[in-house]
Amino acid sequence: MECFICSTESNEVPSAGDYKQLACPVCGEYRISGTAISLFNEKNWKFNVEEARRWLASQQGGGTIPLINSERAASLI
Repeated sequence: MECFICSTESNEVPSAGDYKQLACPVCGEYRISGTAISLFNEKNWKFNVEEARRWLASQQGGGTIPLINSERAASLI
């Protein structure tokens, strides 16, 4: 599967919620909500790669996997 942020081939990690969890070799591991994915598909959104990576870097290392919900996604396009 491609990374939602940078389109690099990434591994999808099995998840139990309404989100996809990806492990991108460039961006790192993150989750993206089903609602955010729907918005990206409907509106043909693209992440601002540098902004999204900066946000992910600020969230990683805290013991939880960062979740990009629809509000956060809208701020990172």
